[in-house]
Amino acid sequence: MDALLPYIGADRHRLLYPARSLQRYGAVLSGGSDWPVDPLGPWNQIRTAIDREGEVAEQGALYPELEGLDRSTALRMHTAGSAYQLRLEGRTGTLTPGKAADLVVLDRDVTRVPVKELSDTRVRLTLVGGEVVHELDSAVAKTLPTPTATPTRPASLTRVHGGRHGACGCTPVT
Repeated sequence: MDALLPYIGADRHRLLYPARSLQRYGAVLSGGSDWPVDPLGPWNQIRTAIDREGEVAEQGALYPELEGLDRSTALRMHTAGSAYQLRLEGRTGTLTPGKAADLVVLDRDVTRVPVKELSDTRVRLTLVGGEVVHELDSAVAKTLPTPTATPTRPASLTRVHGGRHGACGCTPVT
């Protein structure tokens, strides 16, 4: 980020990624990845939204006192906010009766651990539409390689994506 400073000046540099300002003016924030530019690392993205630094920052935080988000907002932008961006808020994004029962069980309480530990969060169990699609401690999961930047998703996600599975950019497993 500091590499941009000489080109755009201090006043504009301060305005990079104005998440808190956007929220203050009523914008619905949505979390996601610019993959393949950025890695598919939602927990580091959530951490970065809070501390404006993330796990690989080499130049320090980018104005966390001005634009950093609180944990609740950072988590909401990666759940309800992303569902809103995909126009799926009526079907997913929150645990509400009548919506798809998509949820994850994590290896830590992300509302209480130190912010720097958020990047290391691992998903222990994933339910999509009420069905287990990932279980970290299963015999199958133990034989799988560590996920790479090219995700594959179960074909069962097609119904959750409202028949628009290809729109998310992931490749269903057949």
